[in-house]
Amino acid sequence: MATASGYHAGDVHGKTLEQVFPEANLALLAAAIGSALASGASTLLTHVLHPTLLPLRTRAGRTLLHDVTVSAVGDRADAACLVHIADVTMATRRERFLRDRQNARYDAVVASAPDSILTLDSDGVIRQANPSAIAQFAHVQKQLVGTNAALLFAGQTAWSDAWRAVLKGSAAPGPVELVTQRQDGALGYFEVSLSRWQTDSRVFVTAIFRDTTDRRAASDALATLNTTLEQRVEERTARLMEAEEALRQSQKMEAIGQLTGGIAHDFNNLLQGIIGALDMVQKRVTEGRINETSRFLKAALTSAERASSLTHRLLAFSRRQPVDPRPLAPNDLIASTEELLRRSIGEGIKMTIQAADDLWLIRCDANQLENALLNLAINARDAMAHGGTLTITTCNKVLNATEAALRDVKAGDYVCITVRDTGMGMPAEVQSRAFDPFYTTKPIGQGTGLGLSMIYGFVRQSNGGVRIESKVGIGTAVEISLPRFIGDLDPLVSAAPTDGDSQLAAGEVVLVVEDEDVVRLLVAEVLGDLGFRALEATDGPSAVRILQSSQRIDLLITDIGLPDVDGRQVADAGRIKRPHLKVLFMTGYAETAASDEILDKGMELISKPFTMDSLSAKIRQMMERHYK
Repeated sequence: MATASGYHAGDVHGKTLEQVFPEANLALLAAAIGSALASGASTLLTHVLHPTLLPLRTRAGRTLLHDVTVSAVGDRADAACLVHIADVTMATRRERFLRDRQNARYDAVVASAPDSILTLDSDGVIRQANPSAIAQFAHVQKQLVGTNAALLFAGQTAWSDAWRAVLKGSAAPGPVELVTQRQDGALGYFEVSLSRWQTDSRVFVTAIFRDTTDRRAASDALATLNTTLEQRVEERTARLMEAEEALRQSQKMEAIGQLTGGIAHDFNNLLQGIIGALDMVQKRVTEGRINETSRFLKAALTSAERASSLTHRLLAFSRRQPVDPRPLAPNDLIASTEELLRRSIGEGIKMTIQAADDLWLIRCDANQLENALLNLAINARDAMAHGGTLTITTCNKVLNATEAALRDVKAGDYVCITVRDTGMGMPAEVQSRAFDPFYTTKPIGQGTGLGLSMIYGFVRQSNGGVRIESKVGIGTAVEISLPRFIGDLDPLVSAAPTDGDSQLAAGEVVLVVEDEDVVRLLVAEVLGDLGFRALEATDGPSAVRILQSSQRIDLLITDIGLPDVDGRQVADAGRIKRPHLKVLFMTGYAETAASDEILDKGMELISKPFTMDSLSAKIRQMMERHYK
């Protein structure tokens, strides 16, 4: 210390502070000594707060950095004061070096930060700006440093509110969203965080701006996505439905192509038989060889009957086949067809019938059910080429919702008829197409592919269901479920008189309404052979005028599918004046004729094509009832 003060210990002994340190701030030092003597507590005077307390210099002439500690020693009666001067030059320099290095690191971090960082004074004037801030805001204010930050966010209360809050020293506000114009002219969005700090008596604020433009755009896009989600789902659903409809249309056209191809193939063969046979008849008649025409006429009739059977199967598949539903006992019907079924399957196959006791009645077309059983028996026979067992089972079933859904019917009481074989079974792909028309796995010429489709149409038309269970190598079971009928069986009707019976006609008049000239001619001829007088009408209005006249009419025979006024309308008009008029409908295809609802009391139905014998029998049957 002698070097710094210029005095040795002997030189200052007995001298006052003013004599030793004439340039010192002795008032501050004297106050510290007085306080120490009065209170006994030590006082620290640092160079940081009091750099001119004592003018001490190093040998090289540099100001000595020192701290002065004033402490009382001894008791109060003989109190003295110890002034301890500590050289802190090296420690202070080391501290400054470390602080400067730390500040350099801080400055480097700030300079390289992607966020915009501004240092503001208490007036909001920008004192420092990192490169990111200059790049972000320079187009708004060319000279950032020295500019008030409020100019960057003019008119935005969010900035002014946050600025006032941070200057008051209250808790630092959370991120505040601000908007400014970007260099490309678009709006830029920022979140700013403000922090207050102080040096000596000066207040500063550090503002960190984080660009949230991309995040906001993503958030807005997500919000838009959510708000339009329902619309997009609807649009996508609509596109899927369009694609699905296009696929269904394609499949429908493929099915129609297969259907029409099968019909054309079969009908061309049948027409060839009819046309060829009639040509031969015409040729033999021209040649005078009439006795040779019978076999050709028989061949033509056989082909025509096969064509009739084909159209009936097609109508059954499409559920447009005119039916004659009546209450019947399934066990009785199966028993009556047992012999026919046994002959159809041959001796190599064993057939058993397991009929349930107290089986419920059903209501359907007996002929259609017989044909269905015969088709199933023939299919089973073909599946058991090397023999096997055919089992026909009947039972009552109460189907709940789940069981009914499996059969595609309503829940309720049903009679189930199951035809089961022990044949080769069906693979899944064959089973899925089993009810398709003209689909068959049999060789060409051995099957039309209409058997199962006809069964399906008949059963569905009868408000029932049909399903197949099959396993390859084990066998196939076809179950027909028909609704239970609550009621009694119809009373038996006496057989129609044969050709040898006495004629029923005694001047009776029959009105024939048919727009096809050939059909009308044939029906009139049959009526003439039976002894009836036939009146003819070519359309509905003509027939209505006759029915509303005073002309006697005992029976009306009319086609259902007449143009303008159909056959049912003609019958209804006729029954206004003739309430007990007997009506025989003829139909080849009519949607309304597919249901027995068209038939009231005293009405019957005959399906085209029909033989003249069947027409004669139907007329005789109706007129016999008329006389009863």
